[in-house]
Amino acid sequence: MQQKVSFQDLNPLTLLERSAFVYPGKTAVVYGSRRYTYHQFSDRVKRLAGALKRVGVEKGDRVAFLAPNGPPMLEGHYGPLYIGAVLVALNYRLSSREIAYIINHCGAKVLVFDSELAPIVRELKDDVPAVTTFVQVVDVAPKAEDIPGPDYESFLASAPEGVHRVELDSELETIAIDYTSGTTGQPKGVEYNARGAYLAAISEALEAVMSWRSVYLWTLPMFHCNGWCFTWSVTAVGATHVCLRRVEPEEIYRLIRQEGVTHMCCAPTALTSMYSSPAAEGQDLS
Repeated sequence: MQQKVSFQDLNPLTLLERSAFVYPGKTAVVYGSRRYTYHQFSDRVKRLAGALKRVGVEKGDRVAFLAPNGPPMLEGHYGPLYIGAVLVALNYRLSSREIAYIINHCGAKVLVFDSELAPIVRELKDDVPAVTTFVQVVDVAPKAEDIPGPDYESFLASAPEGVHRVELDSELETIAIDYTSGTTGQPKGVEYNARGAYLAAISEALEAVMSWRSVYLWTLPMFHCNGWCFTWSVTAVGATHVCLRRVEPEEIYRLIRQEGVTHMCCAPTALTSMYSSPAAEGQDLS
């Protein structure tokens, strides 16, 4: 870390810290009937960090997430970073063999997964010896009791009191590793450093003309290049994250209307599903 008075290492965690300070009571995250303010969002991130630290995650360790776009996946972009650990956001559309390869290749110590994806984890759990803790996000599917480990909310509640922050030594340290799908061989990892993630987040907020008034709908998977870094850029400007578990046209139109969505990122297939859906009739996307 630079020790000059005129220099500040760039770290996307500071984007959350600023928004929690400037907009503590503003809605940060929307998911179904749940709404978290920026103060609550920050508190959950700190508790995730404390819980990870309690089970032995140290600076530089890898924490894997296998989950759709919900609050836990978003919190995963900040909690490990809070203690200097590295996020590995996994593509849940891959086979269990490919996911096991990625977990072993990156050396993840903790796997946070959605209970709906338990069949995948069941297939690989005996093949990932480095994983010492399995944490289940219980949402639309019941907890898989045959897979040992706490549910996500209990895991957060287990965090010890106190400040758990572990600073990075440099803005060039790795904070996330993203893997390709392995279509030309085994999946390959790409590293994000803190500086790159921070600059990408700010650049996207500028390019997309986002502000604290913006409402971003998560049609883009957060596991895909960390949601093109919008996981950090939406937070940077104090905008609202609207989490979407599945890309379903009717639900997209409903959320645009109900939440006043101003921004979203869609692959061509997502846009095609939207305009070809019967739900598109009469929709106003102005």
